[in-house]
Amino acid sequence: MAYTAKQWKDGDVITKEALNNIEQGIVNVPAGPTGKGVKGIALTTTDGKVTGGTVAFDDNSTGAVTVTEA
Repeated sequence: MAYTAKQWKDGDVITKEALNNIEQGIVNVPAGPTGKGVKGIALTTTDGKVTGGTVAFDDNSTGAVTVTEA
């Protein structure tokens, strides 16, 4: 199934379904120019807002997820 991005708006509630949709979209991304594919992402929330997280690559390395507000 093709990934469908959600257009988030102020006040939207973060649900497990929405987060799972994001995770599945990331998992379906082919390996980039570095040769690393994404295995998964763990997001951190505070008061219902995503504030950061960690991405896990298929070579078992990880990277930080940085969140900025527009």
